[in-house]
Amino acid sequence: MLINRTRVPIYPLIANQITRKFNITEGTAIDVGAGPASLSIAMARITHLDIYAMDISREMLEIAQKSIEKNSLKKRITLIAGDVNQMPFQDEFADLIFSRGSMFFWKDLSNSFKEIYRVLKPGGAGYIGGGFGSAVLRRKVKEEFKHTEGKTCQKPPKIQVDALEIAVLEAGITDYLLINDESGLWVLFEKTG
Repeated sequence: MLINRTRVPIYPLIANQITRKFNITEGTAIDVGAGPASLSIAMARITHLDIYAMDISREMLEIAQKSIEKNSLKKRITLIAGDVNQMPFQDEFADLIFSRGSMFFWKDLSNSFKEIYRVLKPGGAGYIGGGFGSAVLRRKVKEEFKHTEGKTCQKPPKIQVDALEIAVLEAGITDYLLINDESGLWVLFEKTG
């Protein structure tokens, strides 16, 4: 189980990047691999989206529930147990699907992207990947973790950029942008109608 315990404000930055890129602020959104729901909470604060925070781990869903209640967002964020390889949503359900950090743990990248694309409405968008949102925040997080008094932090598995691009194409996603820089590794795409 990985929980981001940093005090660096990465989630508000990523939420702002998502809304600026796609301008989807109403409708239905899904946070895939939501973990403690940090990105769901950040998105709920700046949009009018109805958000489904999905995670495969019951333990993470319990942590997310506490975070959502603490932030008084129970009416805006719904928790749901689910696996990205077989998402518990009907076809063309969501206007926006986002994920930060879970992609590195998906068992089948191609099938996961197919499922996300299946669940997206025509005209909907996906913002999937991992990182800190900016080079500045990445450096701040690294600096913060230098002072963890010998504690180790589990890093996610690596994904080869070419393997990621192949998975996206195999999923039938042709209108996409792959970002691989100091902000992280991200795939941004829209579902054409």
